[in-house]
Amino acid sequence: MTTIQDRLLLTSIMSALARGKKTKTILRRNLGPTASDVDRAIEAGLKLKLLKSLTQGYVQLVPNAELTILEADYYDSVGKMLERYYQERLTDDGRFLVAKTARKDTKVAGRWTRPDFTVVANRKFPYIREPEFDIITFEVKRPADCEALAVFEALAHNSAATRSYVFFPITQEDLDGNLQGERIREECVRHGIGLFLAKDRFRLDEACLVIESQRRPLNPEKCSQFLQNVLEAGELSKLTTWP
Repeated sequence: MTTIQDRLLLTSIMSALARGKKTKTILRRNLGPTASDVDRAIEAGLKLKLLKSLTQGYVQLVPNAELTILEADYYDSVGKMLERYYQERLTDDGRFLVAKTARKDTKVAGRWTRPDFTVVANRKFPYIREPEFDIITFEVKRPADCEALAVFEALAHNSAATRSYVFFPITQEDLDGNLQGERIREECVRHGIGLFLAKDRFRLDEACLVIESQRRPLNPEKCSQFLQNVLEAGELSKLTTWP
């Protein structure tokens, strides 16, 4: 199975080859984090029959070759980035759970009211007796769908969450170059929605918090019902073990 990292790099390689054949050496020099990353992406393209290997180290694009990357293709990497992000920050004996809740079999009705990821966190503070319990929702969008509409989708989750975020798997530089980049930031601040990006859009191994969300008061009844609707039985059972 081709990883999202290889597929992303492969799209860049295909774009470069759309202007004509190139040697692997040139592709290694101009694309990708490392030469081995480029080689691996080229090999994936050959297996998928999107690229064709020629003599003297040249590679060319197969006529009419297309590679589509779906939002769901990013989920594994986004889940790992969120796990790492909260693991590094909840070091004070806090508990957290990262759940992919984009499943269509959840009990939440409506596309806009079902977050792609839900994080449940129970954070403790040294001199405060009561822990801070948070339900944090995430709306994930692929780079091609990086637009202000995503902010309003995240806002739809906010009625049952204490914090809500948009997660675009792109870098700050990418967002700066996006035509809607400034509006996305403005709408996030206006509606209290947070914004996460990726530190590296090829590696997708570290999340980058750009705008912190505004915390909403916890409504125990509404939030409990929300968790029951979006989490699986094993995840709900884990929450009951938290002190």
